[in-house]
Amino acid sequence: MSEPLRPFPVGGTFNRAGWRALSHLPTAGGAPFWADFQILRRPLAFTRAVHGQLGPVARSVIGGQPQVLLLSAGALETVLLDRERVFSAKGGWASLMGDLFPRGLLLRDGEEHRHHRRLLLPSMKREALQGYLQRMVEPVRSTVTQWLQAGQLPGLGLPAMRHLALSRAADLLLALQDGAEVRRAERDFGELVEASTALIRLPWIGRRYARGLRARTRLVAQLLSLTHQRRAQPGPDLLSQLAGARDEDGHQLRDEEIVDHLVFLMMAAHDTTASALTSALVFLAQHPEWQVRLREELAAESPSLNADGTDVMARLAARTQMGQVIREVLRLHPPVAFLQRQTLRDVEVEGVKLPQGALLTLVPLHVQRDIQWWDLPDTFRPQRFEKAQARHPYAWAPFGGGAHLCLGLHLADAQMRLVLGEVLRRAVLSLPAGAQPQWRHAPMTHPVPGIPLRLNPLT
Repeated sequence: MSEPLRPFPVGGTFNRAGWRALSHLPTAGGAPFWADFQILRRPLAFTRAVHGQLGPVARSVIGGQPQVLLLSAGALETVLLDRERVFSAKGGWASLMGDLFPRGLLLRDGEEHRHHRRLLLPSMKREALQGYLQRMVEPVRSTVTQWLQAGQLPGLGLPAMRHLALSRAADLLLALQDGAEVRRAERDFGELVEASTALIRLPWIGRRYARGLRARTRLVAQLLSLTHQRRAQPGPDLLSQLAGARDEDGHQLRDEEIVDHLVFLMMAAHDTTASALTSALVFLAQHPEWQVRLREELAAESPSLNADGTDVMARLAARTQMGQVIREVLRLHPPVAFLQRQTLRDVEVEGVKLPQGALLTLVPLHVQRDIQWWDLPDTFRPQRFEKAQARHPYAWAPFGGGAHLCLGLHLADAQMRLVLGEVLRRAVLSLPAGAQPQWRHAPMTHPVPGIPLRLNPLT
């Protein structure tokens, strides 16, 4: 399955001491920026070549830092479950996200992380999700009507999915419905996410990074103003819940803490969902037989999904074949294809000793297409999820795992089922003849712009 690459180059690195500390590992490229370009342009070919030639543990230079590449389900399990509490998410993500999403949930560890996660958890319980989804139904239907009127969506639908996901996130998290404010937030979040892939991170030189920092400044000002308003006049949104939340000792979150959480949650709530929805729509356009199967499943529903008290969560969960499609989409195109951690002390992973302070790059994209666990790993086959298979528990891990398991995974799954159902009830999806979509997997999985996604009214 591996694709041959030229010999891995070895050159200078910005942290020679860290590189030497990993000298016992085989080298998958030590020249600055070489591995970065491979990951940005051809990540699966790169990781398959590394795994095929060097095994599941190798060293490289990514983001200007010596990194340990971990390319196995066993490594994912060891690091994400972190039974001995020796892997830091904060340390792993700090160099990529520390200035852009500081103090978000993913950049907290240990007791601090557990404390803040407990404060956020009530917003993701079933009762809360039920309310969110009921509020989504009519706006999603209205948006799909607009898409049908347009007849096609540019960029394989990614801009439309981002706008839909962000508008829903802005409503649920902030009760923000003003179109101009939503568009401004959409622009700023886009620049913030793009900045996380900047190779040059000096604000006065790296234009992409500087734009991201300015976007964060604007977002913080906007969210601080909203936080002050919600403290005085609470609403039905997550921001109001956070403003009123108290811990066991009766302490509230400070305004700055609330804003830090919101910036991260808004990014996580809209960009990952938009990525997954785009991938799902493209796969369905390429496999019209699955459009037929899902429409048959939808036609069996009675009564139709609505917002007048129906148990929306239960109805969406009953879409079994749609659930299989979503699992397969997330297997082939996990929105977050790479995960970061740092070792807090000397530790062993996959039988290999790693020193304290080592930066780790885990690759769910590679593991979820590993032929050891998946037959025809690059083929879209949702039926592989019809029955439970004897696979490694971390052969499928698009939502991460352990203490940092994605807080919004159930909301994301339900939102995808809702949107896909509304589209497929009313439209036939297709791509232009001969179109061959290309994908990038950093910072989020997304298609290369240029190809429209067609929506023809269902007759």
